[in-house]
Amino acid sequence: MKNLILDLIYPPICELCKSGLDRGSALCESCHDTLPRIREPFCQNCGEIFDGNLPDDFSCPNCQGLSLDFEFARASLKGREQAFELVHLLKYQRRFYLARNLAQYLEETRLEDGRFRAFDKNTFVIPVPLHWRRQQWRQGNQAHELARHFCKLNGLPLCTGLKRIRSTGTQTKLNRHQRLTNLRDAFAIKKSWIPRLHGANVILIDDVFTTGATSHACSRVLKKEAGVAGVSILTLVRG
Repeated sequence: MKNLILDLIYPPICELCKSGLDRGSALCESCHDTLPRIREPFCQNCGEIFDGNLPDDFSCPNCQGLSLDFEFARASLKGREQAFELVHLLKYQRRFYLARNLAQYLEETRLEDGRFRAFDKNTFVIPVPLHWRRQQWRQGNQAHELARHFCKLNGLPLCTGLKRIRSTGTQTKLNRHQRLTNLRDAFAIKKSWIPRLHGANVILIDDVFTTGATSHACSRVLKKEAGVAGVSILTLVRG
C-alpha cells in the first residue's frame, strides 16, 4: 500500500527517456531492449569488440603477450552514452535500485555465453570490493548490488570473502601498467572464506571493464591466497 501511494504521488519514470512506467521497473521496455548488447565477434580474452569475420579463438592485439590470471572477461553492454549514464547513476548518484534491472543484462550474457557453463557447479559470485572509506562515502558498492541481484536471478551463492585492504585512489587517468602497479597488494581474502573457496570457480562482478587491471589483481589474489580453480569476469559495460 505504501509503495502504491508513493507511485501516485511520484509516478515512476524511465531513468533514460523519462517516460511513464509500471511499478517495479526503472527502465521502460523500449530503453531496456535498445541498449546496445555486445555480440560476437569479440576478443575471447578481454571481450573487446571487433568487426569482421574472426576465428572463434580470436585474441586481440592488446591481450597478446599478456599473462592474465582470469580465464576470460565478458561485458553485457557496449560503452555507449546511455550505458555509461546508467553506471553513473548507480555508482555516483546512489540509485542502487537500478541494480535490479541492470543485473538482468548480466544474466542474459551468462546464459548466452557457453563458456560460463563450466562455472555452473561449485561456483561463487564475488563483487569487486571497494575500500571501506570509499564505500562509506558512496553509501554502498555498486558491484555488490549488481552481484546480489544477479544471484537472485540464477541461484548462485554470493561470496563477500574478497576485501580491499589498501585505498588506491581513482584509476581513470592511468594506463594499464600504471593501474597494475597501483593495485599491487590492494586485495586480500577473508580467512573464514579460504576453505570454502579452495577449488571452487568464481564469477567476478563489476560495473565496467576497461584495461582489466582490477580483474587481474582480484583474480591473482583469489588463486594465490584461496586456491580457486578459475575466475571469469562479468561486467555490465565494456569501457
